[in-house]
Amino acid sequence: PTVCEILGAAAVIRVRGELGPDPLVDPKGEERFMERISRTGTPIGRALMNQKIVAGIGNVYRAEMLFRAKLDPFLPANTLPSETIRALWKDWVKLLKVGVETGQMLTMDGMSGTERRAALANREDRHWVYRRAGEPCRVCGATIVMDIMEARKLYFCPKCQGVK
Repeated sequence: PTVCEILGAAAVIRVRGELGPDPLVDPKGEERFMERISRTGTPIGRALMNQKIVAGIGNVYRAEMLFRAKLDPFLPANTLPSETIRALWKDWVKLLKVGVETGQMLTMDGMSGTERRAALANREDRHWVYRRAGEPCRVCGATIVMDIMEARKLYFCPKCQGVK
């Protein structure tokens, strides 16, 4: 955490009210996410890390969700079509369920049983782009790039994600 402080009951309620939706506990989360994302012109890669927009997406899921959606992380969030925003939410729900089920941030789909077991045993086999700077993209072979966004490392494939 960037801030750690003791809060009274009223402050806890206020802080929780400011948090973005969490798919595991918010039945109206998708609509809240859609509304919050569409209001911000900040890059989608930054918006996904903003806990007031959506709760819980960290650096790994941000990079992987953007890759899976083939999205340039630098695109202004409010320029994305509503179908794209909705698809990001649905993918976040899916990845979060996999994470809870396996206890791992496993972001690659379509693996055989052997590949899945290897991915669960070895972090290097779990992700499309996260922590793979300088390595070839698993899809197109282009070199995975690392940049800094929100004081965090951001990994992406410039070719698959159309980054200019």
